[in-house]
Amino acid sequence: MTKNEFYDKWLNVFAANISQEKKERYIVSYGNYIWHAFSWELLDQKDYLVGDAAREAYDRIDKSNAIFIRWFDDEQTQMLPEDLHTAQALEVLHEVYVVSGNFSWTYIKTHERDLCGPYFMKR
Repeated sequence: MTKNEFYDKWLNVFAANISQEKKERYIVSYGNYIWHAFSWELLDQKDYLVGDAAREAYDRIDKSNAIFIRWFDDEQTQMLPEDLHTAQALEVLHEVYVVSGNFSWTYIKTHERDLCGPYFMKR
């Protein structure tokens, strides 16, 4: 899937309850990122995990058929390789988005070192 297709699908699935006005202001406008849905608290805080809780959830979740994209490096999603099945392994990457093949969960490791995220959300 292309980066744009991924972006649109992610927003339609995980940010469906965010108004178009807020999406445009905080997520899709220049200089913003998908994970601003979490950092700006546009989603209900009970619906996602942050930090160590997010890392633990990611480590426990079934990753068969998961895909990922390195936002600054990739133009297409890829199948998640087994060596990236832990939150620790993802720590060396910057701005990486992982989702299950059916978009039932997402894990985002931001480029903001120790400031924002990581984030984990189940649909």
